[in-house]
Parts: sequence; C-alpha cells; structure tokens
Amino acid sequence: MNSAMLHNGQVVTAAEYNPDTHGKRIYCIDKACKTNIIYVPGTDSTVPYFKTTGKNEDSKHKQSCGFFKILTFEESIAKVNEYQDELLDKGFPETIIRLNMAQLDPDYQKKVVEKEESQQKKVKDPNEIKVKQESTTPNSISTLKAVVKLLTLYEPDTLATILVSVKGRKIPLSKIVVSSERAHELAWSGEADDTLSYFVYGTIRKVIRREKVIYLNFEPVNNVVFSLVIFDKYFKHFTYKDEQLVDRKVLAYGFRLKKNEFKGKNTSELHIKSNKYIEFLP
Repeated sequence: MNSAMLHNGQVVTAAEYNPDTHGKRIYCIDKACKTNIIYVPGTDSTVPYFKTTGKNEDSKHKQSCGFFKILTFEESIAKVNEYQDELLDKGFPETIIRLNMAQLDPDYQKKVVEKEESQQKKVKDPNEIKVKQESTTPNSISTLKAVVKLLTLYEPDTLATILVSVKGRKIPLSKIVVSSERAHELAWSGEADDTLSYFVYGTIRKVIRREKVIYLNFEPVNNVVFSLVIFDKYFKHFTYKDEQLVDRKVLAYGFRLKKNEFKGKNTSELHIKSNKYIEFLP
C-alpha cells in the first residue's frame, strides 16, 4: 500500500508520512475496510510502504477491500473510481501523466521536431510512476500498450492519484477508463464529453463484417449493447482475424462515444481506426 488514512480523515503517502507529524493512528484508505495498518520505512533498495500485520481481525483487510487480494482488471478499475471519487480532495497527491495518442491515428502525419538532448540527468523520485515505452518524455503515454501496463502494474491507491493531462485539461483516470456498460450510460445520458477520447474495456463476443463497416460487438452487460466500429476507409489498418478477437478481453481506445439505435433498442459505439486501437488484457 502506498497510501494511508490518518485519524482526521486525510490521506498521506508512504513517502511523505512522518509519525511525529501525522501520528501513529493510520488506517486502510478503503471505506469498506479502514483496518489498522503500520508503516514500513524504506531502505537503500526499497521504498517505504504501509501494510497490515495480520495479527488479529483488527489488522486484516476486509474481503471487500481493494487490498484483500489480487484484483481482476475490472475490480481494480472499479476501486480506482471509488478512491478517486472519495479521496482526491483528502490529501491524495496528484500524479500528472500526459496523454498523447496521436501516433496511433493512421491519418496523423507526424511532425519531425529537433530537440536538444539534456546534458544533465534528472534525479528520479523512487515513488514516481514510470511507464516504459518508446517515448523519451517522462510521465507521458503515447501507446495503448503503455496504458494497459500502467493499469495492470500498479495498485488501485497509486492509480487513484493519476490525473491524465489531455490538451491542457487534467482529468481523473477513472473518468476516461470505463466499462462498456458505463460507456453506454455516458453516451445516452449526455454526460459523454465529445472533446475527449475514451478507453473502454469489455469482452468481444461477435465480429460482424459488412461491405462498408466492421462491428466488434462486446458481450452484453445488463443487456447493454456496445460495439467497436471500423469503417471501410480503415480496413487496411485493421487486420485482426475473427478468431483472434472473439472471446478476448480488450481495452479499446477511440474518439467520441456515440449512441445509436438498432431494431428499436438503444446501443452505443466507439469508433476505432486500426489494430493499435485495441490491446488485449491479461
């Protein structure tokens, strides 16, 4: 655990925790748990962190807690949403990660910009979230693979500190990484932001190929019909075969959530352009 709740309800990270200043009454940040935890100082080779002792029932995570067990991808994202809604205004640090997915777009013509290499190496914070990818810019993301790595590598309390920087706006991670059911709700409630792109996860159940369009239909959740859509202009960039897609859990990136109707039923969709707009989840 990288975060703890103090006796006054504020949240502190392990890196900034000082028992003389913050006191020794520290608890799990999960509202369903709030069990007693302890602080483990860092060493030359490890960073500080919080943990339970497990010595009695008061020092064990509850079963519904985000730290009780290793979470599935869906469970982790749900906890990130919960923590950001509950705790962003209670002392959570803000980790800004710049998002620039322009290079995924086959229509994008990359501009060559010459930059002087820095002669001095920056001293890195041991708690800094690092995303290994091709980009040399620290704390930035430009591939869907890097997004999936980020979401699967870190615990929910660390992910909950993330604000994604998009065109100068800082947006909580949980507001743009959503389930297909939530994406449908956003589209039909009018809450979807037309200026944002979204990351939508779900399981592809069926592939429908037409002359002018391909539909990747997600497995319905609570009768919600959601599809990824590729138009014929981009067929040459989308080369997956049906057997590579069906029954696979994916995270998809696309521009604008759209609502639609099919046979009198409300549906929703996300438009994608190439293989790079889909990443398979573990």
